Amino acid sequence: MVADEVITAPELMPLVGSARIRILDARESDSYLEGHIPGAVNLYPNALEHLEILENGDEVDHQLRPREELVAYLRAAGVRTDVPVCVYDEGGGYLAARIWWVLDYLGHPRPRLLDGGLFAWAAEGGVLSTDAVSISAGAFVQRPCLSRRVEFGDVIALMGSPFAVFCNTLPEDAFREESIPGSINIPYTNTFAPDNYPLLKSRHEIASDLARRGVTPRHRLICYCGIGYSAAQLYFAARYAGLTEVSLYDGSMVDWTAHGGELVPGLPHDGE
Repeated sequence: MVADEVITAPELMPLVGSARIRILDARESDSYLEGHIPGAVNLYPNALEHLEILENGDEVDHQLRPREELVAYLRAAGVRTDVPVCVYDEGGGYLAARIWWVLDYLGHPRPRLLDGGLFAWAAEGGVLSTDAVSISAGAFVQRPCLSRRVEFGDVIALMGSPFAVFCNTLPEDAFREESIPGSINIPYTNTFAPDNYPLLKSRHEIASDLARRGVTPRHRLICYCGIGYSAAQLYFAARYAGLTEVSLYDGSMVDWTAHGGELVPGLPHDGE
C-alpha cells in the first residue's frame, strides 16, 4: 500500500497491471497515444472543466464542472474510493497536480502523484505502452472538502485576515507585473529539486521554503496563478509538506478580473 501523497517510479512498478492502484495520465491525448505507463487511463484536466459565464457577461474558462459531473468523469476513468490513484504527467509540470487537487477536493482518501512523472519512470527503466486500455467504471463516492476550492466571494471574505496568505505561483517577473493585492510569490517551479529536476523537493525543504515566506500550519494558504494550473502544483506541494489549510482559487486572476478585481504590481520579498 502506498504510504503518502507521493509515489516513486520504483514503488509504482510492482503495482502496474494490478487492481491495487488506478493510474491516470494527465497529459494531452496525443502524448498519451505515443506511449503511456501500461494500464494508465488518459484524463486531461481540461475534460473536468467548463466555461463559466458571469452575470456581467464575462467568460471565465477552466472552471471546474459541478461535482456530480466530476465524479462521473472519475468513475468513467475507473477511479474507486477504496483504491489508491496515481496521477502523472511528463514531470516538472502541473497537469498531474491539477488532477491531484480535484481528487483531494472531492475527498479521495489516497491520491498519489508520481514523483518526476514520466521522466522518472523512463529513467528507472519503466516501459511504455501504446495499447488501448479497457476499464470498468469505478465506484467513487465523493466526500468533498469544500474549502479546498475558493471562488471570488471567498477571496474577498478572506482578504485582510491575518491567517490568510495569498500566493501567486507564476514566475517572479510575471508576479512583479500584476498580482492580486497583498500577495506573496512562490513560483511553482520552486517545488522541484534544483539539483535533481524534475523530482520534488523533500517535505522538509518545501515546509522550510513556505515558513521563510511566512506560511506555517497556523495559516490558510490560498494558491492562485493565471487560470489555476500552476497554482495546483504549489497546492499539492503544500499538502505534501503537511499543511492542512490549503485552498486553490479556481479561475485565479482571470476570474478575479472578470469580477472586477484589481491587479497590482507584486512586491518582492525582502532579501530577493
